[in-house]
Amino acid sequence: MDPKEVDIEFPRGDTYVYGFHLVDKNRQPVIIDDDETEIYFTVKKNQNTSEVIFQKRYTRDEIKQDENGLYYLIINANDTNQLKYGTYGYDVTIKSGEFVSTQIIGTITLTTEYTHKANE
Repeated sequence: MDPKEVDIEFPRGDTYVYGFHLVDKNRQPVIIDDDETEIYFTVKKNQNTSEVIFQKRYTRDEIKQDENGLYYLIINANDTNQLKYGTYGYDVTIKSGEFVSTQIIGTITLTTEYTHKANE
């Protein structure tokens, strides 16, 4: 199954809540109820670099799951306020033992802001 493509756009330095569903090969919701499965939300400048700009993990309680199977994470203002305006790549990957599957792939575009951290 190919990853779902989702592009995100918001002002640099803002808080952004990102909600997503994970589905299995039969398009059924994935509900994680064990301690071995991990979900990673990883942001990089592009797919050709190994340098991670920031990352959120389900196992660290940075990605939450509600009772309906919706996963969400909060991209905090501090995650992006020092980054340059522009477009970055990200993916959402699920890992359980030796099983690894990229579920979502896309871009995050950080747009113009006028109230910078120094002005707050």
